[in-house]
Amino acid sequence: MKKLIILVLMIAAAYAYKPDLFSFSLVTGKGAFDEQGNPETLVFVHDKCGAPCADTVKFLNKRRIDYSVYPLDNNDANQALWKQYGAVNSFPNVIVGDERVYGSYKSKIVSALALNYGDKILTSSEKNYMKKHFNDDGSNRLVLYGASWCPHCKKMRAALKENNIDFLDIDVEKSATRKSMTSTLEINGYPLMYYGYKRMDGPRPKDVLALF
Repeated sequence: MKKLIILVLMIAAAYAYKPDLFSFSLVTGKGAFDEQGNPETLVFVHDKCGAPCADTVKFLNKRRIDYSVYPLDNNDANQALWKQYGAVNSFPNVIVGDERVYGSYKSKIVSALALNYGDKILTSSEKNYMKKHFNDDGSNRLVLYGASWCPHCKKMRAALKENNIDFLDIDVEKSATRKSMTSTLEINGYPLMYYGYKRMDGPRPKDVLALF
């Protein structure tokens, strides 16, 4: 019993500070939408957050979208609102429609923004790569960014083929535009997968299969 309690506490701590490690979500709360049902972007920050919060705000400024910043320090109203959106202790908390990003992960913020606002928030380089994430009719295409030596990529390919799921397989390390691709999409490990604008870093096969 003691070991179970310790395990639960460890998982809770890991989720609080690194919620993106988990494929499931323990977070409940409403999405960020205006009265007409249009997505809004909310950013919850606090003084101790420092550079990650400041960098995220600067990043959103460059995307030229409307957003609202809610400092939590000594502000009961903002803290109450933060709790409505899940109150995750990993800052900044960026809420875009139904999407949530915890921390200053620019690539994930781009994904959340694009899922809600479309390609108008993308740079020309991002548009160039992400157009591959869609079929000719505009529907989402599953794309795997990986490498021939990557064991997790091999496992993912096998699972997708076994379930007759069509996907675009891009060997990043053999690409003539490797440096630009890895920089633009912030590829830090394999496999990285996209389904349309939805980004999945290091997903397990069951996470991807759940999309179909």
